[in-house]
Formats: sequence, C-alpha cells, structure tokens
Amino acid sequence: MHLVTFQLREESRENEGAGHWGYGGSGLASGDLGLGVLELSRPGGQRLGALVPPGPHAGDVIDLNRALAVKLAARDVGAPEAEADSLLPSSMLAFLELGDDARGIAREVYVWALENLERFDGPDLVRGGVVRTRDRVQLQAPVPRPGKLLGVARNYAAHAAEREASAPSEPVLFVKASSCVCGPGQEIILPSLSSQVDYEGELAVVIGHRARSVDVSRALAFVAGYTVANDVTARDFQNVRGQRFLGKSCDTFAPLGPALVTRDEVDDPQKLQLQTRVSGELRQSASTAEMTFSIAHIIAFASQLMTLEPGDVLLTGTPAGVGAASDPPRWLREGDVVDVEIENLGRLRNYVTRETRTPEQGPVGACEA
Repeated sequence: MHLVTFQLREESRENEGAGHWGYGGSGLASGDLGLGVLELSRPGGQRLGALVPPGPHAGDVIDLNRALAVKLAARDVGAPEAEADSLLPSSMLAFLELGDDARGIAREVYVWALENLERFDGPDLVRGGVVRTRDRVQLQAPVPRPGKLLGVARNYAAHAAEREASAPSEPVLFVKASSCVCGPGQEIILPSLSSQVDYEGELAVVIGHRARSVDVSRALAFVAGYTVANDVTARDFQNVRGQRFLGKSCDTFAPLGPALVTRDEVDDPQKLQLQTRVSGELRQSASTAEMTFSIAHIIAFASQLMTLEPGDVLLTGTPAGVGAASDPPRWLREGDVVDVEIENLGRLRNYVTRETRTPEQGPVGACEA
C-alpha cells in the first residue's frame, strides 16, 4: 500500500452527503454499504489514507478509518465509528504503534474498498467519503511529526568526495528537529538569516516496530515502509558557524512524501534509482546501491545505542550533486521548484519561498507539522 496522511479541503464537505448517500442510477441503496448511519467527516483534521493504484481512479485516496467504519456498519456493529477508531486510528503514528494487527486490518479494508470501487458501488464510496477524489484532499507528510528524525552523514562515497571528506568507518548519525517536517506541495522557506540553503534528495525509512540491539540480518523486519525525503540544509550555519543542528532543523527543512510505501511493496530498497531536480535541472542521480552503509546496517548500528520506535524516520544520506559542491555553488532561490523522485516511491515536489517577518508574527507561509 501507498499510505498517506491527508486533510480534507474546506470545500469538500459542502458536496459530501448531499441528499441521500445512495447514488442515483447505481442500483445500490446507501444502507447496503452502511453509509447512512455515519456522521459526515470534517475538513481540517489529519486522516490516514491509501492511494488508489493506476486505473480509472488513480491518485484518489481511500480513507481507511472511514472504510472500516462502513464495513462495521454494514454488519450492524454498534458504534461503528468508535470501533473503527480503536482498531484503525486516523493518525499515522497511532496506526504504526498498533503494529501488525492494524496493518492487517488496513490491508483488508483497502482491498475491500478497491473491489467495491471497481464495481457499481464506486459512486457510493465517493459520496460517502470512503474514497476521496484527489482534488478534495491535501496530502501532508506521511509521518507529520515523527518521534525521532535521524540523518546519516556522508553515506555515499561520491558525496563525501565532493565535500572533500573521507568516507566514514561507521554510520555518522545526526538529529533533525521533528518540527521541521513538511509535506508534498508545501513550501521550503528560506530563513532570513541564511543565504546558503542547499537540497539533499534522500531515501527515508519509517520504523514500524520497536527496535533495540537488533541484528543486521533482521533489521529490515523492523521497517514499516519507505518514502522520499529532502534533507534541506543551511550550509552557512552547518559549516561556517558549526551549528549542524540548527542548520538542519530550520522550519520546513524536512519535506517528506508523497506516501509511505509499505515494506512488502519494495523488493530491494538497495536497488532504487534516486533523482533530484531543481527548477527542471537534473542535479542528483544515483542508486541506493551506492550507499556506504546499507539500511539494515544503519538500523542495526543505531539500535545498539537507542531504541527505535514506530514512526521514527531515518534519512539514509544523499548522493553527489548537492548545490554546495558546484562551482559556483547552486543555492536554493526563491521561486525554485525542487523535485526528488525515487523509483517505485513517487515524486516529492516542493516550492521555495523566502521568509518574511513582521513585528507581530513569525514566518509567513510555514507549513504545519
């Protein structure tokens, strides 16, 4: 599954549930799917969904929590929405913390929704809010506020070389503030105090099970899935001023998305092509096979010293081609569009803008974490 966190757009509720849930001419009454007893969902809150695969409804989003509530209502289960909330939460973090049971339920309702969507029930699912058309939702970062957001420095030999640094003998981990996460389509905001903001396209790993002192051979079993990341960095703070944490943790400096692709759909995370484009210009192109330390090695190494928890996000390093290594350096500029694309995982697009401040308020345009 391609799991997403999404919000309903404000206008979507106006058209939801107009009249009866049933769709005229479909031959299916709303009660057959259990839609008539459910309350309307409201815009603004974050929801857990799954992207519909290629086909007539490609890119639409299945609201997994609501799909389960509909299934339960169709079976006359009492308080179906409350039961759905306990079995399949609408929060990505809460969902991941429930482990394999919740993932099994998510898979079941995902398959159920797809089967019904391909039949005559499809219009009812859309009207009932089980399936959201792409124009009705705003995708957020798959994990909007991870418990830990870890990065790995110089994990591609070519990147280490372009930065005139040696390849490390063990994974070099650092921390980014989880408050700097933002989602696809949102803005990367250039801080007023920095003039050297750089991009770093990366593969991100989302932890799915509590991991402590795990062996390399078992490390990938603790992964929930993978997503695309951009480890945006203020080089003048990271390098010149020695402020690595601040240089990595400015607001909006960790775009993630568009989806968390579950581990079962990625045959080998060490054989994925990664490309980064800035305003259409190809800046990075590499394979995750070029990592100095594999994903399994990094997880095993980190877990020797700390407990990795469901929802933690691990950025696995960037390949060669960063802006700082160009001559002259290619820093991000207001108006740039940054695309990071990874094979089978999707494309993460963000727009670059410059921070503006007034005496009465903070940065304008910062995305919600």
